[in-house]
Amino acid sequence: MVYFHRFRARSIGFFDEWSTAGMNTRKAITVLSILLLSSIHGGLMAQTLGQFGGAGAAPDGEGSVFMLAGNDAFRTGLSMRFNISKVSDFGIQLGVDRACEETSYGGGIDLKVVVLESRPELPINLALDASVGNLTSDAVGRFILGLGILASGCIETHSKGVIEPYLSFIVGIEQIDEKSNNAAAECLCSTNDDATESETIFRAGVKVPLSNEAQLLIEAGRGDRTLVGAALNIVF
Repeated sequence: MVYFHRFRARSIGFFDEWSTAGMNTRKAITVLSILLLSSIHGGLMAQTLGQFGGAGAAPDGEGSVFMLAGNDAFRTGLSMRFNISKVSDFGIQLGVDRACEETSYGGGIDLKVVVLESRPELPINLALDASVGNLTSDAVGRFILGLGILASGCIETHSKGVIEPYLSFIVGIEQIDEKSNNAAAECLCSTNDDATESETIFRAGVKVPLSNEAQLLIEAGRGDRTLVGAALNIVF
């Protein structure tokens, strides 16, 4: 009889936790859906301006200030990530993109799902990432969809800190709508008319701890343009 009551108490506790987790997940999905619908009307998609993070799920919340530069290209902005569950999170980016002598503004979101979690015998995270967004300038409007594979590892240092190198491969589809027939529009489009472009992006970076709540990230990416930059990330 005592065993039965203990089992019943544990069962009730398990289902209470499961119910609470389910409720939190549903709330997160609702918020994510609202952000997704909002981003369709304009914005940069997260994980396209820059990755600035590994393949593991983010903590309760973190935010970054980032900057990337390359040949005739420049990006800067703010990025935030929020936890959904142990194996998923979503990100938001707001920023400025300078390319083809044209400046674009916007913001967007991405959703990351971890398919392989780090463990002692294999300290590697592997995740899938889906993103949506839009860039707007005087010359063009650019609606972007992306799907990426992310991988990261953990290297412990003598000071008990953890350095996290990461890699990613992203396939993007970009719908470009010309607002005016000028040099910037012709530079961004492969044809003189509205076009759908595809792009593959390879990224490599490393997250270096500065304190328990702050990290420095250094990143390089190769797509249509090569960009190198850094971000300061704060966990909140």
